[in-house]
Amino acid sequence: MITFEIEQDLVPKSSRLSGERLAAIAHAVSMREGADRGTIGVSFVDDAEIQRLNRLYRNKDKVTDVLSFASDYVEQTGHLGDVIIDFAQAERQAEGDIELELTDLLVHGILHVLGYDHEEPTDAERMFPLQDAIVADVL
Repeated sequence: MITFEIEQDLVPKSSRLSGERLAAIAHAVSMREGADRGTIGVSFVDDAEIQRLNRLYRNKDKVTDVLSFASDYVEQTGHLGDVIIDFAQAERQAEGDIELELTDLLVHGILHVLGYDHEEPTDAERMFPLQDAIVADVL
C-alpha cells in the first residue's frame, strides 16, 4: 500500500489532513488502482513557491493548485514520486470545505504520480471519474 511522507507545517493545525484521512486515501487508491507499495512525498507550499515550480518544470509562469512529479527510481528507492499542493490556492477553491479540497487535490496528484493525465479528452475521461470515485470512497 502507498504511504506518505507529509510536510504540513504550512497548513494550520485545524486544516491538516489527519492520519486517518491519509490512511483512507492510501487504501482507496490501492483498492481502485492496485497501486504498488511505495512512498509519496506530500508538501504544502505558498503561491510564490508553486508558481516558481510551475515555471521551472512546466514552463507556466502562474499559480496552480497541485503539481506532481513521478519518480524515475521507484524500483531502487520505493519512492513513487511527490505531490506539491499550494495551500493558499486550495483555500481559495475550497468553497468552505478545506478537508474535501485537500483530499481532492491529493488524490489528483497521486493519480498523476501513478501515470494518469488529463491533457487529452480520452485521458480526462479515465482520470476524472477515477479521482471522483476515490474521493467518494474516502468520504
